[in-house]
Amino acid sequence: PYLIAASLNGVLAQRLVRRICPDCKQHYKAPESALRYAKAAGIKPSQLMHGAGCDACKNSGYAGRAGIFEMLTIDNKFKNLINKDASADSMKRAFAENGWPSLFDDGMKKVRKGLTTIEEVLRITQAYEQNENNASASITEDKKKKAVKITKTKTVKQDGGENA
Repeated sequence: PYLIAASLNGVLAQRLVRRICPDCKQHYKAPESALRYAKAAGIKPSQLMHGAGCDACKNSGYAGRAGIFEMLTIDNKFKNLINKDASADSMKRAFAENGWPSLFDDGMKKVRKGLTTIEEVLRITQAYEQNENNASASITEDKKKKAVKITKTKTVKQDGGENA
């Protein structure tokens, strides 16, 4: 961990979101689960756009992609954290405490500009799986049941192999 902390200056995360097709872009009424995120991000429901589908986008409503990004600058606080506790959870917590814009935040900027849909940002950033206290929607019952089923059927042997 010391060598990592001493040599790391920053970390850039990026994801691609689908762009709304400019030929069929229109305002729409988003589902209530998505509106909660819009309100939390200061986006008015009247600002939400989507692609209705046309020949240009093959009725998908999307044409092209745009990047969403988050940048973590490694300062002395993070260097100390890496040396003490390099777990992913502690890094995520420290990133959030510093108030740096996340992938979700950058995605919401793109939603506000009409470049992508709120559903697309939620899909890419997996915000649907965050807890209710962070203004996120809960996982659907089908996904919960599937996750439990997978957990029950997959076991790991002590030698590192898997049993199904």
